[in-house]
Amino acid sequence: MSAFTVTDFPAFYKQVHGYEPFPWQFELLKRVVEEGWPELIDVPTGLGKTSVIDVALFAAALGRVQARVGVPRRVFFVVDRRLIVDEAYRHADSIAEALRTSERGSLAAKVATALRMEGDTAGTPVEVTRMRGGVNWSWRWVERPDRHAIVVGTVDQVGSRFLFRGYGVGEHLRPIDAALVGTDSLIVVDEAHLSEAFLASVREATTCDETPAPIRPTMVSMSASPEADTAHVHGITEADENHREASKRLKASKRLHLVEVPTTKANTAKVMPEALAHWARELHREHPVVGVVVNTVARARAVFELLRTDRESRCVLLTGKIRPLDRDYLLSNHYERIRAGRDRASAEPMFVVTTQTIEVGANIDLDALVTESSSLPALIQRLGRLNRLGDQKTVASAIVLHGSADSDGVYDTARPATWAWLCEQGGTPLSHSQKARLPAEPAGMDVFPSALRALVRAMPPGQWATLREPRSYVPFLGRAHLDVWARTSPIPLNDIPVAPYLHGIERETAQVTVVWRDLPDNTDLWPDLVGLVPLTSAESIELPLPAVKRWLSGEPGGDDISDLEAEHLPDVPVLPGGRSVLRYRSRDSAEVVGPAKIRASDLIVVPTSYGGCDEYGWHPDSREPAIDIADLAQSGLRGGMTIRVGPSLVRAMETYAPDLAPEVTAWVERLRTDHQDAPAPNPMLSLRSTLSKPQPGQDELPHLTMLRRLTSRPQGRLIDHIDTGTLLLSFGTTAFREDTTAAGSSISSAKLSLTVHQQEVAEKAEEFARNLGMEPEVIQAVGLAALWHDEGKRDPRFQVMLHGGDRWAAAASDEPLAKSGMNPGDRAAFRQARQRASYPGPMRHEVLSAQIATALLADVRDVDHDLVLHLVASHHGRSRPLFPSVVDPAPTTKIERDGRPIEVDTSRSVDWTSPGRFERLNQRYGRWGLARMEAVVRLADIWCSALSEERT
Repeated sequence: MSAFTVTDFPAFYKQVHGYEPFPWQFELLKRVVEEGWPELIDVPTGLGKTSVIDVALFAAALGRVQARVGVPRRVFFVVDRRLIVDEAYRHADSIAEALRTSERGSLAAKVATALRMEGDTAGTPVEVTRMRGGVNWSWRWVERPDRHAIVVGTVDQVGSRFLFRGYGVGEHLRPIDAALVGTDSLIVVDEAHLSEAFLASVREATTCDETPAPIRPTMVSMSASPEADTAHVHGITEADENHREASKRLKASKRLHLVEVPTTKANTAKVMPEALAHWARELHREHPVVGVVVNTVARARAVFELLRTDRESRCVLLTGKIRPLDRDYLLSNHYERIRAGRDRASAEPMFVVTTQTIEVGANIDLDALVTESSSLPALIQRLGRLNRLGDQKTVASAIVLHGSADSDGVYDTARPATWAWLCEQGGTPLSHSQKARLPAEPAGMDVFPSALRALVRAMPPGQWATLREPRSYVPFLGRAHLDVWARTSPIPLNDIPVAPYLHGIERETAQVTVVWRDLPDNTDLWPDLVGLVPLTSAESIELPLPAVKRWLSGEPGGDDISDLEAEHLPDVPVLPGGRSVLRYRSRDSAEVVGPAKIRASDLIVVPTSYGGCDEYGWHPDSREPAIDIADLAQSGLRGGMTIRVGPSLVRAMETYAPDLAPEVTAWVERLRTDHQDAPAPNPMLSLRSTLSKPQPGQDELPHLTMLRRLTSRPQGRLIDHIDTGTLLLSFGTTAFREDTTAAGSSISSAKLSLTVHQQEVAEKAEEFARNLGMEPEVIQAVGLAALWHDEGKRDPRFQVMLHGGDRWAAAASDEPLAKSGMNPGDRAAFRQARQRASYPGPMRHEVLSAQIATALLADVRDVDHDLVLHLVASHHGRSRPLFPSVVDPAPTTKIERDGRPIEVDTSRSVDWTSPGRFERLNQRYGRWGLARMEAVVRLADIWCSALSEERT
């Protein structure tokens, strides 16, 4: 591989993006290589802060070339917002695509080669993913622990995973996520002044833990911080101010006008939306694309309803409280009309009503802006979406409206303080009336980035702190907290909530994840119906628990929330009753509960008949049935796909793709009238040639991805679930394969030998460990654990179960199986096989694997026996530190392995030496260091299982 150096970065950047980096970006790379990452990056909005991703990847590639230790594998780009436009994800995806398609010998190809790990044959050496809640996790967001990855997520999602309590993640999957976030990572936090509690908690936690320093996460903040120590800050320089493109953005012409709205507490909810709509219409006379930014989802809805009646202009509502799939369709219809760099000459008249979601990650360029008053940092970010690139020929106008009696609300005292400061700088505000007009230019206050930067830096000491969101108190975090969080299975009864450590005491509000599904009145059928098709993050919305309780209880105020990641909402005392929901934890753990029993971080499924969600997102006042999008959301899952052949799919197609709905409807009717539980020819194959392909740089719409995947398979498996009246069509790996259940870890489309499977997993785990630079003795322990992880499947009853409950077939088999070869989509068949085999339902094969490994370790020296046993026992996320107690009425007491009898006892499901072993290992390797080793074994197991599916 030909070497490359720091000086090649501008050429690499231009090859990837088509233009060279700004000076501050190139200087950042030099600083990272020479000194390490700065604590803070202070760069004005609009100057390409997402390029820290390019810097991180290029620095990592240089580190591989120079064989440096401690090079981060995963870059987490964290924001304290629920994003409507995720520019960081788009930017990262463009880098990964450039590396994947780079021409041989090019600089990008050299970087790609440096980043690619030994044994990784994927098309790209870099994975890009969004981190969201949902139970469709398993191995999907990062396939290999040694592969480089770029992950975009929120403080809640990244922070909860770091602390072993991932929101929307099953407890048995949390250790993997904790390892992937808490080791070999670079965590970049945008608008970090909103995330100080998270930053402090991560730094304190890593200080308290024994995880080796080279693999601990590196933390970098990005925020305006005029009072920070400049020695630890990286910012722009004179070179940027004199750069042709950067200078145009820094001096982009825009002027700010202040308008005070006379309000009372009684009329604010009515008067403020009317005033915002009035000034939006005024600016719309001369500016085609006008943005209206407000502080709550409720107010955004109110303004939207007032402006959408304008027949001559489009109107779109953009909030972060929206299902990602709905967001994709909204952006496909509107984003090209509002993105930075669009052709302004052909701009269509349009109102864009939005919330704080626009402040971060959105490369949106408005011609004019109307905004509610806010904190100063929030206002600066909003102004950054006005004439963003500086290419508007006329002066861009912005209006800030402040209600005289409007409550401090979202921004507490920072909002009135910022309004007072603006009045000092810009003069007496106008008084709102329906006849009010803006004065002629050059009235108003200059708010181009350089001007604002100068104003902020001229503030007297301490003033900035009064204009930004108040700091929250962060509770003490010590080793005892980490010990509790590290115990993921079972979770301690005295568990400690992580929310105060992510947002501070004053700002935390419990969150829940909500999914809408078509469900019948009979709640007894809900668990089975939901379990047929996996819940995915694409069909979910994260919402504050108090707002959801209000909605389900029929109380008002469910949308009086902001799009900040954390805000304090008082809890709601809920009386018995209210509408029921399904609390879903796994396919084996789902419970119908009322509003009073919903808890923080729960994932709940509600019937679409409840309403509460439309094409623009969360709408608790809506009584119109929501659309079940589960089948379309399957397009986002790797591997196989399972969809319901029935009315839910038809309604979704009629809503999102009416042009294709007739053909899909005819296909559904044909399958439902003439089907059998067997491989079925795919009548959709003829549709494949008619599906349009996305333009370069654009995401394909979910229904097209679903249909393309559907039409690429010659046949699938039809499963008729008579109990629920549901017909499923399954292609390839099905939803029922999971890492954490007996069915998921043992079912595959073809039979697989236990010896072959364990050998493959051992080789892959050792490969992962070598690539991660683990010590030789650790690599040996990892390899042995992987080689023995499924030994418990030698239980004769387990083998009968894998042979479909046929004892004769199991007895006649030449060798034990690791995977069954049963129809992966037929969960009922697997339950019947287990019953015929008399294998106890809750029994875990890992219990027996650990007992067999104990016997095998008697012949092995120079390896950490504790570590091997723990990695075997925990390879499905349990035994951290205990297995659940299981009564085995007919325990297995002897296992034959390669002709050697081994004494075991499956009645001893609880190993009381495990907690002590777990504590010793945490002290020896660190809590995240131990989880990292577990992740190596588990991801190797998952990798090999998925590979065996692809071979069939």
